[in-house]
Amino acid sequence: MCDRWWAVRRSLAAVLVAVTMATFVAPTPAQAVDYPGGRRIYTVALGAIPPAGEPAGGPVWVRLAMYYFFGDGTVTEGFWYWNRATAVGASGTGIRTTGCPNHDCEVRTATGFQPGAGNRSLSGTYTTSGDTVTISWSEGSRETWRVGAAGSNLARMDFVSSNYGVTVGWGFGSSASNNAYVPVGDIPKVMYAGEYAGYSGSTGVRGSSNMHINLFSRCGATCLSLLGQPTTACSACGGGATSAPIRYYLAGAGRRNFYEHWCTCLTSAACYTGGSHRKPYLQVIGDDGSFQGWVGVEASNFTANTGYWAVNYHVAG
Repeated sequence: MCDRWWAVRRSLAAVLVAVTMATFVAPTPAQAVDYPGGRRIYTVALGAIPPAGEPAGGPVWVRLAMYYFFGDGTVTEGFWYWNRATAVGASGTGIRTTGCPNHDCEVRTATGFQPGAGNRSLSGTYTTSGDTVTISWSEGSRETWRVGAAGSNLARMDFVSSNYGVTVGWGFGSSASNNAYVPVGDIPKVMYAGEYAGYSGSTGVRGSSNMHINLFSRCGATCLSLLGQPTTACSACGGGATSAPIRYYLAGAGRRNFYEHWCTCLTSAACYTGGSHRKPYLQVIGDDGSFQGWVGVEASNFTANTGYWAVNYHVAG
């Protein structure tokens, strides 16, 4: 009798597990769904950044991601996430600037983005309607984007709305392989134009932004560097200095790129290990595998609730 009772209980448990799993598995759409902008893989940067001129009204955070759309209406995301309320710090990338004049330094990035660091993932479903795509992630978050063309072999998404605090976001998509990238040393040396939205503790800022890669020197296959002209952006260096040059590094390991810069007046040494600007970037690749630019974020602090935070993109015209 006891054996029969336990057999019945095992059968009921199996049914309950099956019902529970059925409750949380999203149904597959009955018909195919168009890829947003006709493209299936997007590099995306988004975040919760205060509007220009306004203080932070809630958490400040940034996210850098790859979105993968499938023809059955499902979508997956691999992403990196940083919140200003948490100390981020800097991590070495293992890439040195050997080959650039007077420098042999290791390029750093926001901790969690260095080579070998993993990312998080989400899955969900999406629908398209005209020039918009709405994504419903399985944990309950939702996003809407406006989709358009960014060129003959590239589509663009601009953030419209969400139910979890996003205020700004840009994405660029193509049908190139997920593994497609251009070595940093081979990136076309032109100017890449874009936009940014940032926050450093007072009010939000937003505007246009250019990356003058045409001015950078090639350190090797994986690194570029530039020593800029003196700028008043370095006026807080101390010692009465009102300006100083900025040292810029751009390094890469596949599609994942590392952009770092710092005021040279902060140290007399060739390499700086203090509070630089550390910006994780993902390459934007066209349908034909060509390099088009980047989407990126900044997560630069060593202490919680401090530092520089931003979302940006730079794409060739």
